[in-house]
Amino acid sequence: MKAENTQKCTRQTNKGKEKATDDYIIVPPDGGYGWVVTVASFLCILISDGILYCFGLILSEVERIFSFSTKFVIILINFTGPIASALSNKFGFRAVVISGSLLGFVGLLTSTFAFSVGTLFFTFGVLLGTADGLVYTPIVVGVGFYFDKRRALATGIALCGSGAGAFVFAPLISWLLETYALRGTFLILSGLYLNCAVFGSLLIPVKPVRRKKIVEDVSLKLLPPDSIGASAIENPPTPNDVKGNNKGEPAQSNMDISITENQPVTNANEKLSIKKCFFSILNLFKFSLFRSPTFVVICASSFFQSIGWFVPSMYITAHAVNMGVPKEKASFLLSILGISIMIGRILIGWISDHPRVSVLLLNNIGLTISGLLILLCPSILVSYELLALFSTILGLAASCTTATRSILLGKLLGLENVNNSYSFMLVFHGVATIIGIPIAGLLFDIFGDFHITFYFAGSSVLLSAFICYPLGRINRWEKMRS
Repeated sequence: MKAENTQKCTRQTNKGKEKATDDYIIVPPDGGYGWVVTVASFLCILISDGILYCFGLILSEVERIFSFSTKFVIILINFTGPIASALSNKFGFRAVVISGSLLGFVGLLTSTFAFSVGTLFFTFGVLLGTADGLVYTPIVVGVGFYFDKRRALATGIALCGSGAGAFVFAPLISWLLETYALRGTFLILSGLYLNCAVFGSLLIPVKPVRRKKIVEDVSLKLLPPDSIGASAIENPPTPNDVKGNNKGEPAQSNMDISITENQPVTNANEKLSIKKCFFSILNLFKFSLFRSPTFVVICASSFFQSIGWFVPSMYITAHAVNMGVPKEKASFLLSILGISIMIGRILIGWISDHPRVSVLLLNNIGLTISGLLILLCPSILVSYELLALFSTILGLAASCTTATRSILLGKLLGLENVNNSYSFMLVFHGVATIIGIPIAGLLFDIFGDFHITFYFAGSSVLLSAFICYPLGRINRWEKMRS
């Protein structure tokens, strides 16, 4: 599946019987400068996601000083995905990433001078949350436009920036808080965030390649309105009038084609009404995607997966401590999970690029294994060694989904719809996060242990897998219907 956009420029030769057609095709480099974009995307995600994943370290300081919850930031990141996609469709990935980076820089910088809850809510919550949404979506989707055969591998490498960011920024932010306090940390992080603009500037659009074709002249005659265009009916084409070739190109006809135009010509200078402007803006978001059964199924699966996915990362350490594992040793389980996810994203990305490998099958296997592991975690994982093994396998299984989701969207919905579909999927991810985390905490408060919480999360992820099982047939049926 190639990312091809074609623009045609036709000119007639002096014989008047043939036309030279110039096709401008955008072909992914599939290497070369594409790897520069991959590294830039990796570093950009490392910074933006690294700061995001380490919110827990500055959460206590923020809440202690301002009584302000940082959950609002995460909510905004997911809900600004469609806005980022619409802007990317209009202005390109590079412009949106640079704009988001500048907005994040301003948000963190002005947080340094915030002395009230309202100010911090705007600078740290609204500005930074919106900025991360503008940076993340174009980066994840954009790297795929520079590759064809190695798209999954490149996407997996770029997404590894999340895990690498957690490793880099966790000790860095801890040291910054101890050395420079909260305001100094905001100031230094603002400078680091500004580097995303540098990396985003490397997302240079691929230049179209010109390709020439010689096609036979086709005469188009516009008949008077009172004509019914019956000449084509009275004189049907003979076999010699339609010339084919052995190259799989459309046959060309030498017939004159009569066209009857009965509709009035509108004024080209007519101003768009408010209604037309409104619908023009809506078209940027491509809400028509929700007419696709394939896309609806993917969103439903993503919703239930996100409800349960945060439970292991949030409660695995506390579960180990309840088993008697020392807190320092228990916290290392998250590091094991992070390393496993990083390795898994590269490995699964490399496997997904093989032409005989089904990305949908990998996605379904990963969801099924993840759901079963989370479901069985409190029952059979009764030692630290088993919990470490659980974290390793869970990270690899989860990579089957996280590393291939944008690739799966491209294969099922078309590369031109990846940007918008991925951003809408992030909205469902955000809604599920808002719902899932409080439910998980409520179950722990009611039952007093993590067993029911893990059962709930595992069942939700398994349901996500079951929803995806018929996705291949649904997609084939949808394509046949259209």
